Amino acid sequence: MPATAASPLGPWLAAACLAALLLAVAVIDIRERRIPDALNAAIGAAGLAATWLLGRDLVAALIGVAAGYLAIAGVNALFRRMRGRDGVGMGDAKLLGALGAWVMWWGLPFVVLVASTAGLAVALLRGAARGEMIPFGPFVAAAGFIVWLAQLSF
Repeated sequence: MPATAASPLGPWLAAACLAALLLAVAVIDIRERRIPDALNAAIGAAGLAATWLLGRDLVAALIGVAAGYLAIAGVNALFRRMRGRDGVGMGDAKLLGALGAWVMWWGLPFVVLVASTAGLAVALLRGAARGEMIPFGPFVAAAGFIVWLAQLSF
């Protein structure tokens, strides 16, 4: 186990790093309706580094990266086949994959559940019209952070 895992500040420094990166994702996705690949890569790399430094399960994190990406990419492929257009941006798939490095594969269903519930609630409260595009990245970012913080308490 790395020496930094014993530091009580380790998880909070990682949380600050994750919060800053996810805030950037949310702001950019709201403004530009896209999530830069470089930002997703930074989130994933930082997640793998934090996982290793905090002595967490690196294999579960790598599975989380693949599972997170493939879950959204698979749903989008089905939607495209049925509707002839994308239903979600691939930046969202990359973001969920990057968050898999932080929350492990078993945290991903909770991220999707919280993000989807929050996104649906906001769409309903705003009275969004059918087919109106609402950026999903901010909801995924917030949910990923919440799930990661919840995992710190276990």
